[in-house]
Amino acid sequence: MVRGLPFDPGVTSGAYFDRREQLKGYMTARNLDPGHFTDAQVAGITVFARALPPVKDRITHIKKSHHPDDVVELTRHLRILVKDSARKLHTSNLRRIAERACGRDLAEFSE
Repeated sequence: MVRGLPFDPGVTSGAYFDRREQLKGYMTARNLDPGHFTDAQVAGITVFARALPPVKDRITHIKKSHHPDDVVELTRHLRILVKDSARKLHTSNLRRIAERACGRDLAEFSE
């Protein structure tokens, strides 16, 4: 296990939060449905995540200083980050849809 990975799914602040927001923005810009990702889409988003500067630098460091299996572990964590970000984006999209529908119902009720 590599210590000091550039992200931790349990943390929701700082650099990890910024990367999560970048992933959400990427998924939204590509019009991907976070509730129904294919393996190819997850792989594509993982490639994007690997290209982010802090992650890319960490991968380079791990390749130079650690065992090759550590890069595999890092990639596994990236996939977890992508899937976790997609799940949270999907939940927030569903919440917004429900709030809009509820708002319309309340507006119709008050008239």
